[in-house]
Amino acid sequence: MRIKALLGLAALAVGLSTSMAQNVYSLNVVGYINITVGAGYTLCANQLNNGTNGINQVLANPPENAAVLTFANNDYVSDLAVGGAWYDKDANPSTTALPPGKGFFYNAPAAATLTLVGEVPQGATSIALPAGYALIGTYTPQALELSATNGFPMVENTTYLKFANNDYTSYLVVGGAWYDKDANPVTVVPPIGSGYFINAPAATAWNYNFTVQ
Repeated sequence: MRIKALLGLAALAVGLSTSMAQNVYSLNVVGYINITVGAGYTLCANQLNNGTNGINQVLANPPENAAVLTFANNDYVSDLAVGGAWYDKDANPSTTALPPGKGFFYNAPAAATLTLVGEVPQGATSIALPAGYALIGTYTPQALELSATNGFPMVENTTYLKFANNDYTSYLVVGGAWYDKDANPVTVVPPIGSGYFINAPAATAWNYNFTVQ
């Protein structure tokens, strides 16, 4: 999966005056992410805030019969694209949300480029990791290493699972580092716009801070 992320250099600065004539500025950086997907399933993640992050905002005007699978409580929820909008399995308008930090499978009827637009998350971020499997994505549009330095909980026997070419590859935390199935050390850096599974031995969270410089 070839992924290109371009963050807009233009930012919206809104100034507010206090009674002491001090100026406070809120910097909102808007950008977009291009995710190239092949026909079939690709693990993706939204890393930008777009309104309420509903599926019809994040993945607007989908091609006919595209599908999205989200994962929670050890089960999948499916949505199907019909007539340029998303519907749930009961043919009701979808209420699925795809906020930053949440991964999803995208089943494309043909190769395509998904363009995700929105505001770059800044400040404190947190991704809940329940005991067992969670389908997540890095909260911010970064190719960020999963390491203690970046706040990732390197708990013994935590598993990272990625999906590509219709197959899974897994890595395991042993002694505070990642190893592949042959016990070789590896560095885990999920690409921008990609989703992945984390299998945590116990409930925890991934917390870190990010600011656009």
